[in-house]
Amino acid sequence: MFLVYGDESLDETQSRVCAVGGLVGTEKSWSDLEPKWKSLHCGTPFHATDCDSNKGDYQPKPDEDSDAKHKSNKSLYEASIILLAESGVCGFASAYDLAAEREAFPPTYGPAVYYGPFLDVLCEILKFSSNHHMAKLSFDSRIESEHNAGLIYANLRENNPGWKERLAEEISFVSSKTCVRIQIADLFAREAMKVLDNKVSPVKRSTRRSWETLQNTGRFVVLLRGISYFHYQEQHRQQMGGSLGLTPTEFQSWLKAKKRQRNLTASIEFLLERVNQMTPEQEQASENFWRVLR
Repeated sequence: MFLVYGDESLDETQSRVCAVGGLVGTEKSWSDLEPKWKSLHCGTPFHATDCDSNKGDYQPKPDEDSDAKHKSNKSLYEASIILLAESGVCGFASAYDLAAEREAFPPTYGPAVYYGPFLDVLCEILKFSSNHHMAKLSFDSRIESEHNAGLIYANLRENNPGWKERLAEEISFVSSKTCVRIQIADLFAREAMKVLDNKVSPVKRSTRRSWETLQNTGRFVVLLRGISYFHYQEQHRQQMGGSLGLTPTEFQSWLKAKKRQRNLTASIEFLLERVNQMTPEQEQASENFWRVLR
């Protein structure tokens, strides 16, 4: 069985880029990497954004020299990247340009952050496991999305026989504070986020050396989702939404019949119910219909 550990990362404004990354490895590769990581970080739960930005546990103490602390943090971040690059795990991430997504999907069709790149990672892990062993997934615990992410995973696996053969029965959600492997995934997710953020932020930056180190191994890939992708998705929504009953009116009728309040979980359940009723032809033409209603 392959073990997958995943996490998400957003830019500092939480408005430009959202990335979700998953690291894949055997138990042996993870067991080889984990003690080296613990030794490097001396028991401090690693958080990539804080280490990269001199915040949290990496903020200079009152009696510390801020320049020296900054250099120490950068050295620690670099050493963490090298450990990951030299490990036996590989990774896939998806990064979304949130401004482009909002342009293509304005209210009320604006999708919730996180689920798009999360689904991209699931699909890539599915393809990977088709040629190898079954994959067991563990993601960072997020109160705001854990329930819905688990709902999506369970429904897709239950209603797609090919998924049952490749993905473990349940997806786990664990705290990064106690799980070193999630902390390593956090590092990869941040690098994936920065790949796109350096292209779309007000201040454009060249490729980070940390990402070049990972990319040069040939084992780490980041999928960038921009305006052309989201416009394509919006066209699909318009073409398929009517035939599937994915309209605000149909959704309102569904809520009334189910005696449910309008919220994101209800939207996902409604969407999955309709998607599960698709014909084979509609399934082949559809993609990411979870985004249709919010």
